[in-house]
Amino acid sequence: MAIIRKLLNKKPLFIMLLVFYLVIYLSNTHTPLANALELSTDALSQQSISYNNLNSELDSAILAEMNKYNIIGISAAFVKDGKVVWSNGYGWSDLERNKQATPDTIYRLASVSKTITATALMQLWEQGKFGLDDDISDYLGFEVRNPNYPNDKITFRMLLTHTSSILDGSSQGGYIKALNSTNPPLLKDLLDRSGVAYSDLTWGDYRPGTNFNYSNFCSGIIACLVEKISGERFDQYTINHIFKPLGMDAAYDAADIANIDDIAVLYRLAGDGGSIVPAADYYQGVTPQKREYGLPLGNCYIGPAGGVRASVTDLAKFMIAHMNGGVYNGVRILNKDTVDLMHQTQWSGNGLGGFYRQMGLIFHITDELAGRRLVGHAGEAYGLVSDMYFDPDENCGVIFVTNGGNYSFLSNGFTNIESAVINHIFDKLTNSPS
Repeated sequence: MAIIRKLLNKKPLFIMLLVFYLVIYLSNTHTPLANALELSTDALSQQSISYNNLNSELDSAILAEMNKYNIIGISAAFVKDGKVVWSNGYGWSDLERNKQATPDTIYRLASVSKTITATALMQLWEQGKFGLDDDISDYLGFEVRNPNYPNDKITFRMLLTHTSSILDGSSQGGYIKALNSTNPPLLKDLLDRSGVAYSDLTWGDYRPGTNFNYSNFCSGIIACLVEKISGERFDQYTINHIFKPLGMDAAYDAADIANIDDIAVLYRLAGDGGSIVPAADYYQGVTPQKREYGLPLGNCYIGPAGGVRASVTDLAKFMIAHMNGGVYNGVRILNKDTVDLMHQTQWSGNGLGGFYRQMGLIFHITDELAGRRLVGHAGEAYGLVSDMYFDPDENCGVIFVTNGGNYSFLSNGFTNIESAVINHIFDKLTNSPS
């Protein structure tokens, strides 16, 4: 990386080397990071919606941050008073195909997906199908107990606040091992002590409801509960009850995306630190085969924690609904009281190294971005970083996604690139006219 930074200070030499590297590498799946950096600076998509007098300043600020951290692509949107007032894309969504990132580029959103998973469950809650403090065993059809505290029930609220004592396990056992299995086990076999895939690594050594431990598995269990209670496959449930009503081209299964050509490739740094490699969603415009679990309803635990694909402009519709008491463009996906409950503090403390200080029902409450209190969620996986956060007091919010680069994490748990770009967006757009 030091060599790359020196080259950046010698533009003519860097450009000659860039041409040489492009000829050798661009048709390969192993692309020099320096190439991605130079390409990003030239790839402003020119698709802003408004604030034309501010775009040049904001665009320049975002591109400068991309160059600083060798970012491949960024898409972002800003919402104010119930509408998207600015959006843009920078850099590249697919290096091999020279596809630029735009506001309509579709990304695998990582853990931002959890807010959609939770919304699906809360739709059923407000219909009176269960209580937040009910025992999930009664709905899954088998007993779920932490073996260290066999008399303590595990509730819906605990799943939604990462306090259930259900952990992700490791490659040696539990949820993470199941993720990498060619034949994923039944949920019961992971959670029941008599199950063929059961592992003590699934359980924290503390009483359910007393400690915070961030768990992707819990979002998977939430999706299984949606299936058991609704009688619908989880991925189809979200299409029928969230994505289609809101007019979103979004899905947990990439095969359900209409505009497959718009899906961004996600890139990671290679082991040498100076190259990037595709890490996920390397579809190249070809619709993948639809994912089939071959398991009965109540077992869709792989994907709901991070698998939603959507663009920032489509995700903005979902965020606006949450900002607007459950309604977007006249379509209601939740009642106002339900939305308010999801955004209110349900847990406070010190979780995930201090990144989590307050939680609603899956929604993260933070004071660590843009100098304001925000509600939403962040995500990070396969090189991607994503954010969906809004300020309830000023009725504005931001969606940010990058598909890879040489970013690093700050002491507050956010990355330098998301913090810098989100700060620029709020600074330039919050007080501008709608």
